[in-house]
Amino acid sequence: MNSSGDATLVLPPPRWSDPRIHLLDDTWLLTIFAILLATVVPWLISGLDINFIGACLGLLALGAIHIALTIYGKPARTEDRRALLTSLHVAGIVVVGFIWLQAGGLQNPAFLMVFALPVVGAIFLSRWQPYLMALFAVGIAWGIAIAQAPELRWYAPGLNAVGAWLAALLGQQGAATSAPFLGFYAPSGYFVVLLEVFAILIFACAVAAEYLGTVFERLHSHVDVARAEAERGQEFWASLIEELPVPALLVDADTLNIVCASEQATEFCTDEPLSGRSLFETIRFSYPDVVQELITTTGGVAPLSIVKVHDRLRATEVHVQHLAQKGRRFALVVIEDKTEELTVRAALDVTGQAVLVIDSHGRVLAFNKPAQALFAAIQLQSDASQLLSLTGMPVHWWEPGLSGRRKMHLEIGPRIYQVTCSASPLPGEEERLYVVAFLPVARAAAGDLNAITTTARIVDAGQADVSNSTLIAPR
Repeated sequence: MNSSGDATLVLPPPRWSDPRIHLLDDTWLLTIFAILLATVVPWLISGLDINFIGACLGLLALGAIHIALTIYGKPARTEDRRALLTSLHVAGIVVVGFIWLQAGGLQNPAFLMVFALPVVGAIFLSRWQPYLMALFAVGIAWGIAIAQAPELRWYAPGLNAVGAWLAALLGQQGAATSAPFLGFYAPSGYFVVLLEVFAILIFACAVAAEYLGTVFERLHSHVDVARAEAERGQEFWASLIEELPVPALLVDADTLNIVCASEQATEFCTDEPLSGRSLFETIRFSYPDVVQELITTTGGVAPLSIVKVHDRLRATEVHVQHLAQKGRRFALVVIEDKTEELTVRAALDVTGQAVLVIDSHGRVLAFNKPAQALFAAIQLQSDASQLLSLTGMPVHWWEPGLSGRRKMHLEIGPRIYQVTCSASPLPGEEERLYVVAFLPVARAAAGDLNAITTTARIVDAGQADVSNSTLIAPR
């Protein structure tokens, strides 16, 4: 529950926030492990000559790019980070090409599969980035192949001016390169087909990445809508609980901490029911174990739970209902004050009179302990006409009529009772509640009554009317 002195600050969201950037960071981490696999396995199972110093330097560079993506991949306030992330991604592809050259180059064609990971990961920057990165990766692979294979440089000058310039640039340096596999001489067609298949594979990965990006974007939009609806729903039921006209608290079922509470709940709290405070530190239950079991298990009702509020004791009835929100389990604790009902019932139990409360349809709504002792078969909602049947009297003889009050003397078993019937009107309704009280009368005090053991004396509106009516024993 928000205190009066606190206010919720609504901060504007950043202008650029791409939640997929951390997936780009994870892609580069996966790329590092794939490079280690594509480098170490050929070295272990064959005589591949690998420049480990150069490969390790390249891996260190990729680790630095991974750290930079982790730091700068967080949501920023401007769109300048997108260009920075793209530059880091391009630099990573260049480093992958450098590591491929140190790990055997064309003599290690399986390494080319590593280029697919940065191409697929580029979809987390924008939809057109995979095609750009695929084109860049193909250019890197062709450049390394021309620099390493003399057969390709022989045909490069005949292609176009760019091929001639590239052959002249890399001619002397590439001539000194020796094949890692001794005695392995592949024709130029092998390298051309290898690079063509690599280009086709890379662009296929770019197309697949765009499709996956479209699916991811659709799912992410659905998640955003669902999250917004969940937040609005959470705000709604939180505000609803705070404005409830009854003492109610929302409690975390696992930690027993208060999430929010209504204003009426402060009547039973020794301390203010702030969010995050323990329920049993805020409300002092006489038997907290009973309430805790209801919260941590399946819920239910604690019919009589005494709450100590400062120097007063309050009789309550605790209702616990479980709720689920965002994968967490909550318990709605509603406290109903039963102090007045308990005190009134305690007062009626010691009055010595048996009291029944009957509705207009003849159903017993309430009774005290003397009434239960007098009528052993009495239950709530039982038929009063069967319990209080008199021969020669109407079925609902306890209705006093227009006067609203009637007295009579009846003999029940060995004792005589003075019966008082009173009517209590219900606001806005024609029906009334009837209170029937049985007061024991001593036989000595009733000696002047004529044949009182077999008759019933009815006093109505100050006029005496003697009726010969016998009481039927209660069932």
